[in-house]
Amino acid sequence: MSVSVTGSSRTVVFNGAGAGAGLTSLVALVEDGRVIAEKLMAGRGASEHFAPAIRDLLEQNDWTTAPDRVVAVLGPGSFTGLRSSLSLAAGLAAGWNCPTIGVTLGAAIRATLSSPDAVCVSIARRGRVFVDPPHGPVTAGQTVDLDPEGWACVTGDAVSEKSDWSCPVLSCEAPTALGIVQAAESVSPGPLMPLYVDPPEAKPPAAGLRPLPL
Repeated sequence: MSVSVTGSSRTVVFNGAGAGAGLTSLVALVEDGRVIAEKLMAGRGASEHFAPAIRDLLEQNDWTTAPDRVVAVLGPGSFTGLRSSLSLAAGLAAGWNCPTIGVTLGAAIRATLSSPDAVCVSIARRGRVFVDPPHGPVTAGQTVDLDPEGWACVTGDAVSEKSDWSCPVLSCEAPTALGIVQAAESVSPGPLMPLYVDPPEAKPPAAGLRPLPL
């Protein structure tokens, strides 16, 4: 059963999926459908700023008691940003004893635009993009291999990577705090498991791990 994030409620919001230099990451406080305070951050390097940013927002706005829920973007996006934001969000929620709700980046952007049929393309590594459709799994691939045939429209921070889209392009590099909250309305509470899509680049040493000390 989903938990409503509208009405009389207080929600702490995280988005650490952003990559690149744009202001695509955020932390925010939302109360009764209004953004009380928020901090926008560049995706690149945002991971080290999430903890002090949410601490400052909570202190400056006198949120001294637990919120009703914590909502966070699960991905796809920056490995480091997702690890940092989701672990912090989960830790705070555990301390507050409140539920967590995770949404995909595409779902949050579609809610921000009020465009449920939009396909979200976002920046990935090595010149690739993540593709988050309204239905079906999130995938990753080269920009030149994208086939927008049948797409109602496309949006996201990777739309500039391709100039010959055959479908309408909607401008939206990142979701708003309210868009993230709205996307969570139809999602059941659960663990904040990151949606990486790509496997991690870090690999165990070829010779194996060192043995445990005696």
